[in-house]
Amino acid sequence: MPHHYQDFELLIKKVETKNARPHRHQYFELIYVLQGQGKHIINGNQFEYKKGDLFLLNTTDQHMFKTSSPSELCIIDFTGSFFAFIRSDEKRNYQSTGFFEQMEYIFHNQYRLKGHIITNENDKQLTEILIGRLLWEKEQNEYGKEDMSRNIVFLLLQLITRYIHEHSIFPVKTKRAQRVVRDIINYIHQNIYNKENIKVENIARRFYKSKDHISLYFKKQAGITLKDYILSYKFELAKTRLLYSDLPVASIASELDFTDESHLNKLFKSKLGVTANAYRKRNKNE
Repeated sequence: MPHHYQDFELLIKKVETKNARPHRHQYFELIYVLQGQGKHIINGNQFEYKKGDLFLLNTTDQHMFKTSSPSELCIIDFTGSFFAFIRSDEKRNYQSTGFFEQMEYIFHNQYRLKGHIITNENDKQLTEILIGRLLWEKEQNEYGKEDMSRNIVFLLLQLITRYIHEHSIFPVKTKRAQRVVRDIINYIHQNIYNKENIKVENIARRFYKSKDHISLYFKKQAGITLKDYILSYKFELAKTRLLYSDLPVASIASELDFTDESHLNKLFKSKLGVTANAYRKRNKNE
């Protein structure tokens, strides 16, 4: 039986190849292999799996396991409430939880993950410890059990985020340039909801460069202007919000600092040929 938390469900599942068929899940899942080995087939691609491997699946992924030895999985299933938003009575607008913003980045960059997602040996050891502690907490009735479990899952998400950062850099020429571009991108992601912080002049000040210099430097190294990168990232975040929350389009536009709903719709029309609401309806009905 799954154990229910506020933002996710945790369950242990024994895997049998018999009668296995490719299937999808309603929400995102983290799957950690507790024991066994075989092949994990994701969207027709086969990945060898073994004890200690970690996979992230989104709602469009079709997958199944073909076991070559008895296998057991720890599954963290992010529930609908995970994508809920906090309504602030003082500010009268919607604010996302830090948990959601962490996952939002992962959703946007999930296509960079191929097969199991933690390859660094130190991170794999830490992942094993975190999963072990999460399962231990599941069996306890100690004070703060839910908060502890939530924090453990958040640490797992941070490991995945770091892994994505390390595999998502533009093909720049030098290691120094790679670090600078990575730092600029990370800064943008962390401050995407702060209108002032992501102005080009303020990004330049943060990295001790002039506005013109940082713009030219980023374009030369990344092949895209800072402004275009920020707009592109906001657009991807808007797509995530449309698919995984029930926020009105106007609220999404406001939170991501578009002029209004019409402005966001024009961006969707130019990039995808449909309005934001049409994009939401089309993809939620698939």
